[in-house]
Formats: sequence, structure tokens, C-alpha cells
Amino acid sequence: MKSKFWRGSLKLFSGAIFDQMVLSGANFLIGIMLIRYATDHDYALYVLVQSAVLLSITLHNSWLTGPLAILTPRLGPDDRWRTLSSVKQIQRRFLRLIALPLLIVPAAGYFLGFLSGMLAAVVAIGIVACWVSLRREYLRSVLLMYSRTNTLLGADIVYAVSLLLGVVASLLFVKPVVLGATVAIVLASLAGAAMGHRSLALSPGWQERAAVTIWPGIRSLGFWSLVGASTYWFLGQSFNYVLASRVDLKAVADINATRLLLMPVILLTAGVASLLNPSAASWYNEIGLHGLVRRLLRFLLLVGLLEATYFVCVWSSRDYLFTTVLHKTIQDRERLLMLWAGVAFVAVFRDVLQSALMATGQFKSLAWQVGIGTAVAMPIMWFGIAWWGVAATLIGQIIGELINLAGIILVLRKSMREHSDPAATAQSTTAA
Repeated sequence: MKSKFWRGSLKLFSGAIFDQMVLSGANFLIGIMLIRYATDHDYALYVLVQSAVLLSITLHNSWLTGPLAILTPRLGPDDRWRTLSSVKQIQRRFLRLIALPLLIVPAAGYFLGFLSGMLAAVVAIGIVACWVSLRREYLRSVLLMYSRTNTLLGADIVYAVSLLLGVVASLLFVKPVVLGATVAIVLASLAGAAMGHRSLALSPGWQERAAVTIWPGIRSLGFWSLVGASTYWFLGQSFNYVLASRVDLKAVADINATRLLLMPVILLTAGVASLLNPSAASWYNEIGLHGLVRRLLRFLLLVGLLEATYFVCVWSSRDYLFTTVLHKTIQDRERLLMLWAGVAFVAVFRDVLQSALMATGQFKSLAWQVGIGTAVAMPIMWFGIAWWGVAATLIGQIIGELINLAGIILVLRKSMREHSDPAATAQSTTAA
């Protein structure tokens, strides 16, 4: 039984890891091209747009797809698919109601003189990019819930290739480059979403809208998940905006150029987390909390070894990567690289362990943990620039992440002590 599980898990996770390699490779190439052939101003604005897209995806997944991954496995197969089909239609209508009024903001900013024409255009296209990215992200989540990693891989390959071609075209034909690169995000997201939607339309086939009986559960779980995720975005992504306001756009470009070298392991962690969250909910129902934690620790060991191996390779060839590959001079590059490695290692521990708390629905505890970590990290980021320069944003982020991780471990230990194992309880009930 165990060998069968691990063979299935290895197949599932190898597909997910290869999928993240595709996305990571595309983002890596795009980053290198923009660093080498675009201005720091264009690259920094592109990074800010990407951060905004990531925020929208984070909020969307925390409020909607995260609770869905926990609640829908408790439904029957037919009810589960009808629910997911109905939520897709509701999500699309809701996104239209939100995105269209938001487009008024950059237009108003331009006519009132707060935004230049170029910046207003970037903001407007960025809003559209968030819109279509959320449509794509919901379909990706459904494919993950049904463990259709091959289809997901195909859709993400279409997305990655489209994005790469779009950025190359922007570098050749569009000035400023950031406008074309942002449009490329929109077109690539549409292409990837179209392939995922078509695959699910063919099998099992989208159904007519039906009543969604789990909305109360989604709202209950989604509120604290939304609070925690939005707070975590400030911890993990606000450094770009802190640097843009406290230093300049060149600082944003430099710190993200260094981060680019570790992007493969960062995206690997994100990909494993996106697969672990729905899988952990199913495993929890099967083997209970104690068995789930033991299984997650094995995955943690595997992913941790992969990340450590990758970092050793990057560190040993850092001179070549900075001077030849990135073709960029970055002040204090070794310290920034070490700090980014610290962020990546803490993140993999956090993402794997918190999936156990998400499986048990402890979003309120997670929100409190990340809130405390962010409250400590943000002043360090903001005021620490005076002492440590650009590195202060990463120092604050690591300290906040460690506080968050410590809280997750404490809550998890308490849950393991107090929580009875559902599988053991079921066995004892059957025996009685």
C-alpha cells in the first residue's frame, strides 16, 4: 500500500516539479533578457506589475480555491464537479464587476495629472493582466484538484512559450519595453487559460450552473485565509514598493536581479505548495493529522535537499552568473544572494508545514502568525535601510518569516497533542 502511494505521489510530484521547471525557466529567461536589454526603469516596473499580479492571485486562492480544495473532497463526485463548474461561472462574472470599474482609476489619474501617459497605460494593462491571470489560476487549481498534471503541464507550456515570445517581440519592436511585456502577460494568460478550459470542457465537461451548498464554508474559511494571505503578501512582496519609495527603481532592479538566480527554487517551493495544499486535505481525511505530518516531513526533506544542491551550484558559479549571464554590476551581491537563500529555505519549511494546518482549517491561527511576523518585519524593512541599505528589506523578511514559522510549529505541535487521529478513531469505532 505504501509503495503504491509513493509511486503515485512520485508521478504526481514529478509532474508538478517539471511544470514548475517550465515556469521557472521561462521567468528566468525573461528576467535575463529584460536585465540585459531593457532599462532598469522598465525592468523595475515589470517587477512591480508581476508583484501586483501575484497579490491578486494570492488573494484569489486564499479566499476561493484554497477553501474549495478543502471542502469539495467531502462532496460526492457529481456534486463536486457541479460545484466547481458553478463557481467558475460565478468567478468570471465577479471578476468583470471588479475589473471594469478599476480601469477608471488609471484614466482618472492621467486626466488629473497624477500619472503620466506611459504609467497610466502600464497600470491599466496591469489590471487586465490580473483579471485574465485569475481566470487562468482557477482552471489551474481545478486541474490540480483532479491531479491532471499532464494537462496542467501542457497549459503552462503554452503560457510560458507565449510569454517568452511576447517579451522578445517587446524588446525588438515596442518602446517602452514594459508596455509590450505587460501585454505579453495578458496574451499568455489567455492562451494558457484557453487550453485548460478546453481540456476540462472535453472531460468531464462543464455543467450548467447549480446551487453551491458550500458557500458558508468558503466564507468561513476564506475570511481568515484572506486576512493571512494579504498580510503575508506585505511580508513577502512589499519590499519592492518599500525600495521604490525609499530608494529608487534601480534598487528594485538590483535586488530582483539577484533574486532571479534563486528563482528556480523559489518557484519550486511555490509549485510544491500549490500541489500540497489540496493533496494534504485529502490525506488528512485518509490518515489523520499525525500521519499527514509524517508524510509532509518526508516531502520537506526531499525538497530541502534539492534546494540546497541548487544553491551550492549557484554560489560556486556566482561570478560567472553575475558578470556573464546577468551582465550586471550589483553592490553587495554576495550578501544579497545569501539573504535570498535564507528567504527560500525558510519559505520551504513554512509552505510544507502550514499545509497541515490548512488541511485542518486553522486559517485563523495562520493569519495571526503571519500578522505577528509582518508587524515585526515591516519596521525593520523601512527603517533598517538607513543601516543596512537594500539588504534591510531581506533581513526584515527573514526575521518575519522565522517568527511566522515558529508560530506554525507551535500551533502544529499543539494540534497534534490535542487532535485525535481520525483514522485511529474510525478503526476503534469499527472494532467496537
